[in-house]
Amino acid sequence: MNQIDYTTTSPRFSVTNNKELDEGLAYLNEHGYVVISDVMSQDKVNMNKELLWKFIENVSNGTIKRDDPETWSNQWPSFSSHGVISGFGIGQSEFLWSVRSNRQVKNIFARLWNTRQLLVSFDGCGVFRDWRYNSTWKTSGGWNHVDQNPKLKPDRCCVQGIVSLTDQNERIGGLIVYPRTHLRFTELCDVTKKSNDFVQVPSDHAIMDQGRTRGKLVHCRAGDLILWDSRLIHCNSPATAIEERRPDEHVDLLRIAVYVSMSPTTFVHDQTLDEFREKRKQMVENNYTLTHWSTELAVSLGNHTDLPKLSLDTFGAYQKALIFGTNDENDE
Repeated sequence: MNQIDYTTTSPRFSVTNNKELDEGLAYLNEHGYVVISDVMSQDKVNMNKELLWKFIENVSNGTIKRDDPETWSNQWPSFSSHGVISGFGIGQSEFLWSVRSNRQVKNIFARLWNTRQLLVSFDGCGVFRDWRYNSTWKTSGGWNHVDQNPKLKPDRCCVQGIVSLTDQNERIGGLIVYPRTHLRFTELCDVTKKSNDFVQVPSDHAIMDQGRTRGKLVHCRAGDLILWDSRLIHCNSPATAIEERRPDEHVDLLRIAVYVSMSPTTFVHDQTLDEFREKRKQMVENNYTLTHWSTELAVSLGNHTDLPKLSLDTFGAYQKALIFGTNDENDE
């Protein structure tokens, strides 16, 4: 088994300082991941938490009430094993679009890819409930994996992202990365048996140095953006340093991770850009949640297609630019 460093913090690079941001993107190139700070203000974090609760309460038809944790097991929308919400129209929800529309997120991806013609992912989110209140809420540690096929996509063609609405540390759990493993990505061809992009990595694989490669829990603060190269080996983990819950302690969501990725329109293949944009429009209208691949149309598990259709008339110019990969007049 690979050892995990749960306590050492990672450097944080501010999006508000161009020199720091460039240093952060250089850190991403070298280590395969990076934490960018000052992306979302605390007021916006709080507002987006409210939108998440509104979504959760609505999809449960009112059986879940945010102020009553006794109801949090009733039709909870996330997968119990890893906390991901990918169904119920989450990918086109007001909550997800509010987070995606944060302009600093696009500023960072634009600096990364050197273009502002970016397509945003229609991804979901990950939520951990405080399992000290109910032990059945504890998520499992995920399998070590990469989210890109080394045979079909050997080069960097996707950088994944999490806008975190909560702090992430050993008392909360979160993303585990294996720094620099993206530099040896093509060594995973021998365990890649299918054409899809999820490739599980055995702990005794050579790229893991027969189990001696050390993983790292990525610490961050609420409002930070974590980026990682899709070729980087990673997983997630529940909390490991547990403080006993006081009887009068408020029960809250431990972790809220909003998945956001952006990629250039030039990465669209196998069809014209106009055809792809039309299909993305249909995905939005039909409430589909997709994956981190914004240049593909891979549908997530648990989609409910019987939801009321959305109209693009309800989206602003900036949001439409993210859907179609264009620049609106106020984008700069």
